[in-house]
Amino acid sequence: MKTITKKVADLIADADESTCPLPLSVIPNYMGINLCSVDSVSWVEQDDGQLVSLTIHFIPAKPGER
Repeated sequence: MKTITKKVADLIADADESTCPLPLSVIPNYMGINLCSVDSVSWVEQDDGQLVSLTIHFIPAKPGER
């Protein structure tokens, strides 16, 4: 198994979101999460390419912000 982590900024800059198993448009359009709040996406794949898990890593708010 291997774990892959990609920064959202890098995925957008590369304009090749195909490296991520979840299209970035799903995050704001279906989950209602602003991409400005997302730092990176990581996932675990088996050696045969099957997806085991997917994690969205958020940018924490600074104290006093909401």
